[in-house]
Amino acid sequence: MSRLRLIIPVLVLVLSIIGVAAPSITSAAAGAAAVTIHDDGDAPTWGYTPTSTTVEVGQPVIWTNSGAFAHDAASIDGSWKTPLLNTGESATVTFATPGTFTYICTPHPWMQATIVVKPASVAPAPADPTPPAAVAPAPADPTPPPAAIAPAPADPGTPADQQTEDPADGG
Repeated sequence: MSRLRLIIPVLVLVLSIIGVAAPSITSAAAGAAAVTIHDDGDAPTWGYTPTSTTVEVGQPVIWTNSGAFAHDAASIDGSWKTPLLNTGESATVTFATPGTFTYICTPHPWMQATIVVKPASVAPAPADPTPPAAVAPAPADPTPPPAAIAPAPADPGTPADQQTEDPADGG
């Protein structure tokens, strides 16, 4: 009984860590990349379409089983796995980290494909819809301009009627 008391908390802790570290698996997702699982024809031709899917971090991938047999998608590194899907069922995995993930169908391991997860794109900042403010001209100088300086009148000299004769001149 004491062993059970120790195992249960450890098991809960392990499952909690796996739940945080593993990609999320849901039943449906909008905007997901689609992968179809098919098993028509001879068994060696069964597989996933497309065989390579590229998504960005945070973009979900949805697998849909269009075949007659139950299939899943499980990464060969063990980091994620969909449930076993019967005909017409789907499962979604959303990837939180970049990388290339090769995956197989657990019951049919010759079925193999890859998911390439790229870092999320950084969207450019939206353009500012407000036009730039018009630059106003500098305010007028309140000081009036200096008065025009008129040239000094020319010295007309002494008028002729006021001229005196110079006695040294004899006149």
